[in-house]
Amino acid sequence: MGAGSKEVPPAAAAISDEVWTCSSSRSSSHGGEHLQCLGPGAMARIHDRRIGLAIWDRRPRLPLAHELAAMVPAPASCLVASGAPDEAARALKAQLSRRAGALGADIAALAHIFATVAGTRTVRLRLEHINDDACSLFHVDAVRLRLLCTYAGPGTQWQDAQGRLHRMARLQVGLFKGSRHPTCAPGILHRSPPVSHLPPSRRARLLLCIDETGIFE
Repeated sequence: MGAGSKEVPPAAAAISDEVWTCSSSRSSSHGGEHLQCLGPGAMARIHDRRIGLAIWDRRPRLPLAHELAAMVPAPASCLVASGAPDEAARALKAQLSRRAGALGADIAALAHIFATVAGTRTVRLRLEHINDDACSLFHVDAVRLRLLCTYAGPGTQWQDAQGRLHRMARLQVGLFKGSRHPTCAPGILHRSPPVSHLPPSRRARLLLCIDETGIFE
């Protein structure tokens, strides 16, 4: 293995062997590139020294779309669960007031992908109903890796080299490299989208955040 390179966890390497249609471009003059794919193979590429953000383009499935339509708008809330991917997803689903079989299955699948790429056995899940300008400053997270997926409402914003804003689409999966990653230099600035200027009926967001355990304990 060449100098300065980082060993990718074997399970993550298996994901990266899949063939997907991808594109990449530099996102910041001080950061790295972002990679955008039509499949989860994008996620394993986050360990590449050049990559600061890996995006998986997805399309909504009908059962999930129906569940999400019934869940928003809703009062602000923050549900948290930790453990092995399936265990954490079940614990999170149990806290929901509505039936959420499709959402629970999707969260479990994303938790497995994150755990595989991060090379960890346990994950920390956070599912938030957000109705305000939460986390509105551009930043790089003080973690090794963080997965974000907006299920409803405006998606996460991130900044390119010219200072232009990009916004992740609903259900897109973004895996961000944080400042604690061994190749942290390509971190890409991002933030929650401002929503206070929108009508109340359009402010609601449902956001999933996946981290490694032990970061916040």
